[in-house]
Amino acid sequence: MKSITQIFALVCLFTASACAQARKTEPIKPEDLTKPIAEKAGAGVTVRYIANEGVLIAAAGKQILIDGLHREYKPDYLFPPPELRAILENARAPYDKINLLLVSHVHLDHFHPESIGLYLNRNPRAILATSEQAVAEVEANFTGYEKIRSQIKPVVHEWKKSASITQDGMKIKFLGLRHGGDRWKAMQNLGHVIEIGGKKLLHIGDADMTAENFISFNLAQEKIDIGLIPYWFLMSAEGRALVREQFNPAHIIAVHIPPAEAAQVIAQLKKDMPDAVAFTKILEERHF
Repeated sequence: MKSITQIFALVCLFTASACAQARKTEPIKPEDLTKPIAEKAGAGVTVRYIANEGVLIAAAGKQILIDGLHREYKPDYLFPPPELRAILENARAPYDKINLLLVSHVHLDHFHPESIGLYLNRNPRAILATSEQAVAEVEANFTGYEKIRSQIKPVVHEWKKSASITQDGMKIKFLGLRHGGDRWKAMQNLGHVIEIGGKKLLHIGDADMTAENFISFNLAQEKIDIGLIPYWFLMSAEGRALVREQFNPAHIIAVHIPPAEAAQVIAQLKKDMPDAVAFTKILEERHF
């Protein structure tokens, strides 16, 4: 049986004309590729945008990378350009001290098994904590899996159930969420409540946009400081109401914004949610 990763690769192969025309990301200045994470003294966290829903979260010398290790997949989505991808996969500075890798789900605009395997192999201090589905993809598609097996912590995904770990002083609550769209019912989509640097951050992957998907977690009571929210939750009155009622984050960062729609999304956010931040530029940062 073909793995999920192999199936997606075949889909891309059969749509080669679209893949060949994949949008090239804007050039990144060489000095920005190795720019240190701009941590500030005292409490707070820095969030650096990698691409799509991928962010690096840093505070007090600790770092978490979530959904940041993926490759060019579809022209709709931002992906780390080759020069950034090489630095990430080879665990070069400033990405050589990441403590924890997290993956929401195995769609290739969020995750690539070889990228994950290469990073873990080159940073033996890093830990991957993710769904059993994602772990299986790494095992099936990274030839050096046995060398990194001890760095991997599988997380059981069960809809409406949660699990927690503490890693290097950082607490992660994993949320068993349903992926959006009926055709992805078998997809193990994990949400994350991340506690680092005295702040709480919420990342929900491509979660189904329904109250039923979130209500059992009582996230509005968690006092979320930063919500990393897929932009489509913010484009309608119903979606914005769900964000307020179910998450109620103090700050919102919109992610997963297609480059072709960035101007339109930014304009609508300025109108409807002027305090929200839209991540559209690779390596931009915000401090909270």
